[in-house]
Amino acid sequence: MAFFSIKNVSIRGMVACVPPFIEDNRLLPFYKEGEVEEVIKSTGIERRHVVKNGLTASDLCLKAGENLIQELGWEKDSIDAICYVTQTPDYINHPTGFVIHEKLGLSDDCSVLDVYHGCPGWVVGMCSISSMMVTGSLKRVLLFDGDSTTPWGYKNDRESRPLFGDCGTATALEFQESAPPMYFNIGTKSSDGWALVRREGGARFPYNRENFEKEMRLREGTLELEGNADTMDGMSVFSFGITVPPKSIKKLCEYVHVKLEDVDKVIIHQANLFMVEKIVKKLKIEPSKAPISLKEYGNTTSASIPLTICSQCHEEYSRGKVSTIACSFGTGLSWGTVYLETDRIICPDVIVYKI
Repeated sequence: MAFFSIKNVSIRGMVACVPPFIEDNRLLPFYKEGEVEEVIKSTGIERRHVVKNGLTASDLCLKAGENLIQELGWEKDSIDAICYVTQTPDYINHPTGFVIHEKLGLSDDCSVLDVYHGCPGWVVGMCSISSMMVTGSLKRVLLFDGDSTTPWGYKNDRESRPLFGDCGTATALEFQESAPPMYFNIGTKSSDGWALVRREGGARFPYNRENFEKEMRLREGTLELEGNADTMDGMSVFSFGITVPPKSIKKLCEYVHVKLEDVDKVIIHQANLFMVEKIVKKLKIEPSKAPISLKEYGNTTSASIPLTICSQCHEEYSRGKVSTIACSFGTGLSWGTVYLETDRIICPDVIVYKI
C-alpha cells in the first residue's frame, strides 16, 4: 500500500452543487409493484439529482467554485492553480479544466491540471494537487471534482440507473506552514478493473456506425442490455468494496498513529447503503460517525465525499475542529483514503444549480 504525508496545506472550504432536476426511483418504469421498495431498502436511494438539457459536471463545479470564492473573499488573481477531476469531460480533446479557468476569469499565470479518475477521484486529486503546494510555490488552489454520468447511462439498466446521481464540488486549499499534515493511502487492484469497464467509444474501440447506433438505442431504452452492453459486475465490486476499504482505513490509522475511535468523522464513499453499512460494521464504529447522503443524492461517484460532508455535516465543519477519515473506492478497481483535520472551514449546505 502506498502512503503519503503532505505538510503545509490547509483546507479552507468546500461547496457542493447539484442539478435542479430530480429523478425519483419510485417512478422508474421497469419495476413491478412492490419491487422498487426492496431496491430502495437495499440501496438507501429514493431519488437523485440528474443533469439535463446539456448541463454538465463542469457547470456544477463552476457554480460551486464561484460560491466558494465569494465566501472566502479570495481575489481571483490570488489563485495559483486549479485541478479538475472527472470521468465525464466536456470535450474529447480539450481538458475541461481550461473551460473552468476561462469561465472563472482566472489569471494567465494560474496553472491547470486535469485528472481523469473515477470514484476515488476527490482523494486522488487532493493528494496530487496538495503535493504540488508543500514548498509554497502554489499558495492558493481550487480542487474541482464532479461527474455527470447519468446521460451516459442506459435507460433499462435496472442495476445502475437507480444508483447514480450528478454533482459538482469545489474545495479550497491554501499553503500554511502550521497546517496539520494530511495523510493518504492510495492503491489500485487493476486486475479486477474490468468489473466496471465501458469499452466502446474510446481510442481502443472507437465508435463506428454500427456500435454508435447501438449505444444511442441503449441510452434511449429501445434496445435490451443483455448481449449488447458492458454492465457492472456487481458482485466483484461488492466484494472489493467490503474488503479493501476497511483494510485501507485501518492501515492508514496505523500509519498516522491515530485510533479510529478518536476520529470525529469517517466519510465513506456512498456506493449504496448495504455496502456502507457493511463497511461501518467491519470497522466497528458508531454509525453516527459515518453520515449517509444516499437518500436524496444517490451515488455521485467521486463527488460523494465532499457532497456528504456538505449535505450532512456542514454545521459541524463550519463551527469547529473536525478530524476526518474519508475513503472512496470503485473504478479501477482502485481506492483512496485520507486523514485530515479542519478548523472552521467554509462549508455551506448543498446548493442547487439555477437554470
